[in-house]
Amino acid sequence: MHALKKSNQIRTYRFCSILFAFLSLWPLTVFSEDVKGIEIDYINGVMNGDVYTIDARILYDFGTEARKALDHGIALQIDIEFRVIKRRQWLWDKTITSKVLSYRLEHHPLSGHYLVTNLIEGSRRQFQRLESALNYLGTIKNYSLVSRGFLLPNNVYIARIRALLNIQELPAPLRPLAYVTSKWRLASPWHEWIIQL
Repeated sequence: MHALKKSNQIRTYRFCSILFAFLSLWPLTVFSEDVKGIEIDYINGVMNGDVYTIDARILYDFGTEARKALDHGIALQIDIEFRVIKRRQWLWDKTITSKVLSYRLEHHPLSGHYLVTNLIEGSRRQFQRLESALNYLGTIKNYSLVSRGFLLPNNVYIARIRALLNIQELPAPLRPLAYVTSKWRLASPWHEWIIQL
C-alpha cells in the first residue's frame, strides 16, 4: 500500500514537472514574432443569372515552421470556407449554405516543384516557385456560392469567407505542437458582406 502511494506521488511529481516546463515555454511558443498569416485581400460577389458568384484574392504568408515542413516533404492542406447566413430578428441567424474548397500543397524535393491539388475536383497544378503556387491558391474566380432560389426577397443575407491551414490534416507527430503554437495557427478572420439581390 505504501509503495502504491509512493508510485502515485512520483507520477504526480513528473506530471507537474512536465506541466511547469510546458507553461514556462508557453509565452515563447504563443507570442512568436515569426508568425505570418492569411489575409482576405479582396472580395466581390455578384448575381450571375440565378447563381450568386464570387471573385476573391487571398494572401498567404507562411512562417518559417510551415515553410520548413513543406520543404521537408510534409503536405499542407488549405481550406477556404464559405457561408451564407440569413439574418433573423427574433431568432438565431440561420445558415443557408456552407461550403469548403480544400487544396493540398506539396513540395517535391527532387524536382524542386510545388504541386497544388484541388481535393474537391481532383485536379492538379505544378509550379516552379512557392510564390506562384500561393498566388494560384489565393485566386478565386467566378465561384458559385448559392442559387437565387435559396435567397428570398425582403430578407437580409450575409456571405462569409475565411481561409486557414487545416492543422488536423498534418501528420500525427506534428499536430500537438501545431495546436499550441501560433506559428502553425494560420487563419484569416471571417470576412463578411451583405448579399445584394
